[in-house]
Amino acid sequence: MSAVAVSLKDVRFYMRNVRTRMPFKYGVAVLTSVPILHVVARCELIDGTVVEGVAADILPPKWFDKDPAKDYADNVDDLLFAARAAADAYLQAAQSPRSFFAIWQEGYAQTLKAGDGRGLNHLTAAHGSTLMERALIDAVGVGVGASYFQSLKDNLLGLDLAAFHPELADVAPGDVLGAAALTRLHVRHTVGLADPITAADVPADERLDDGLPQTLEEYARQGIAYYKVKASGDLEADLARLQAIAALLDGVGTDYRITLDGNEQYGDMETFSELLARVEDELPRIYASMLYIEQPLERSVALDPAQEAGIRAVGARRPMLIDESDEDLDTYRRALDLGYQGVSSKACKGLVKALANLALARRGEGRFLSGEDLMNLSVVPLHQDLAHVAALGIGHVERNGHHYVRGLAHLADKEREGCLAAHGDMYAERDGLVALDVRDGAIEVGSLQVPGLGVGVGVEVEGMVALEDWDFASLA
Repeated sequence: MSAVAVSLKDVRFYMRNVRTRMPFKYGVAVLTSVPILHVVARCELIDGTVVEGVAADILPPKWFDKDPAKDYADNVDDLLFAARAAADAYLQAAQSPRSFFAIWQEGYAQTLKAGDGRGLNHLTAAHGSTLMERALIDAVGVGVGASYFQSLKDNLLGLDLAAFHPELADVAPGDVLGAAALTRLHVRHTVGLADPITAADVPADERLDDGLPQTLEEYARQGIAYYKVKASGDLEADLARLQAIAALLDGVGTDYRITLDGNEQYGDMETFSELLARVEDELPRIYASMLYIEQPLERSVALDPAQEAGIRAVGARRPMLIDESDEDLDTYRRALDLGYQGVSSKACKGLVKALANLALARRGEGRFLSGEDLMNLSVVPLHQDLAHVAALGIGHVERNGHHYVRGLAHLADKEREGCLAAHGDMYAERDGLVALDVRDGAIEVGSLQVPGLGVGVGVEVEGMVALEDWDFASLA
């Protein structure tokens, strides 16, 4: 099938603030409230059909940019600059009907150029482009009645993987995918640095008693089989925490697998290698269950050739992937050359890039993509990321949002009702609370195979705040 031609007529931004039910600590950040930036893109197909596409993401502190000189307000300002720059770039690139890929190539390049002018790293600048990317993909799918998987399989987006890596010249986008999108995904539960392990770790005045799990022990007894454990960079503290986690999981008696997230907390591989060696020696069950290690090195040195020997030494024991360092289109290729095996897939880093990375991974033994998120929340961010992961065939995915917020309480009534009606396999209502329905450690995602990028629910922007009226102080 030929690529769908589309033009972009208008872009609008809206904000929705969300408070967490418990703090989420990762790296140097502690998240207690966060805004979700929504994008609504009004598009027109070549036959005159007008259609809207949506996208959304939380704007977290200290992930896109960990510069200690910047505070949370600075991080948000930078991300909003990138979003506005991307809207301008994509509007310019899509004045007349073109394929999504042609628009994306021009819009992505111009967004990075604008970010360079402000001194932004490419992870931050590209985030604006990824929002427009998702909104356009959603609009194309809704306009022609194709799911995200169908849009990729039939290349309705006009993707050319050779534009990413010459070695992919003979690979069609549909060749990278399986016969169908996954309909069931295993939840990989994140154990944040501040998360309690057992009930004894929760002070009486911090006990939530809101009907949702608060401790790792409560999740473990619900049948979760995959866990992501955050490391702090303090060897003894990390080892002690892993010992507590191992004691709990071994005591529950269920089979489990873990991934270890270094969170850029290490300046060299020597200290991290010591942690890994002690885990192997002192916690053999945890070591045996470890699937891979997520970027322990700080991004300024993660791709330094001087680190290659250490990267290869650790990678020979457990596969390592890059996450925060994946800021350019060729980053994964460069990482492979240093001894990394994997790269994370996150909607906030770009769907098109992830597909190209998957094609590159398919060409080498031991290479892989992982599914990660940073508290993706319902409805738009979560659905779009899960639709993407399901299309790429990644069987287990980190899930944070269902733990750190109170179900779908942050949504409008119509959105909650829509989630139950259109995605009843994915959500359940208990005691008046609609929340993600995790059963036997997994979620059903077959209902995300709807026209567009998996949303399938009307988004109530009327209840949000137009970006021009939003202020950072409203998060307090």
